[in-house]
Amino acid sequence: MEYSSAELMIINAARLLRDGDVVFVGVGQPNLACNLAKRTHAPNLVMIYEAGVIGAEPARLPLSIGDPTLVSGSLSVVSMYDIFANYLQRGNVDVGFMGGAQIDKYGNINATVIGGYEHPKVRLPGSGGSQEIAAWANRCYIMTPHQKRRFPEKVEFMTSAGFIGGKGDRENAGLRGKRHGRRGDRYWHVGTR
Repeated sequence: MEYSSAELMIINAARLLRDGDVVFVGVGQPNLACNLAKRTHAPNLVMIYEAGVIGAEPARLPLSIGDPTLVSGSLSVVSMYDIFANYLQRGNVDVGFMGGAQIDKYGNINATVIGGYEHPKVRLPGSGGSQEIAAWANRCYIMTPHQKRRFPEKVEFMTSAGFIGGKGDRENAGLRGKRHGRRGDRYWHVGTR
């Protein structure tokens, strides 16, 4: 059977999700991974979309976080403020999916600029809600294409904090999460080589 590296990342990400997890779902590959998990091994997965939909039960794959198929049959529709303040920051989100143009060895993510901030070579879309997801979700899974340029020693701009500069930095900054890279810990990089 032939498959693409993107398909393999989606399948591996879906396998990381546990039945009953509350997942903050983004667009693109995380959306596909969550919907695959829900339709295969995690029927009790609770999907929260940034647009304010909680417990989405889409009849078809949603095209975006604002797709009307997310609302029909959902548990609740609330404001974005409520999603971030009353769910994410209170620790009620088990998993947040992340992505970015650069990810360093500490799990710090750059989704803002390549080059200097004042005069960048490339200006990227920015964080959206990713800095809050990185700070407050109980577990974060990072999905990005595996290209050498995406994994520098240190990100050029820190959009979302991983383990900042190493052991203890995350806790000292008052963020949730544990050590990097051991089973059951906060961050796992998802993908192929």
